[in-house]
Amino acid sequence: MAGSIEQKLELARLRERKARARTARLRRSLDQSNRRTRNQLKYTLGAAVLALAESGKGEQLVAGLRRWLDHYLSRPEDRAVLRHTPYSLDEPEADHGGQ
Repeated sequence: MAGSIEQKLELARLRERKARARTARLRRSLDQSNRRTRNQLKYTLGAAVLALAESGKGEQLVAGLRRWLDHYLSRPEDRAVLRHTPYSLDEPEADHGGQ
């Protein structure tokens, strides 16, 4: 009888390990899916904001975003990536909008 209890205990431990492994796989899959969704959201919003700025219709939005970016971006490489866009921080704000 003691062998039967030990076997049941070992089977229960095995089921627990499998359940934990499956939970970890599902969690990794969900994290990856969430990252993809966040990246898609960033890309979509960024593309929409750029399209609006390049259309010349969002001058007020561009000016506000440029002020915000100027205040919050401190790394030179972040500022450099904005060059040649309506959000460039190298030019005076009055030069943007009319191309």
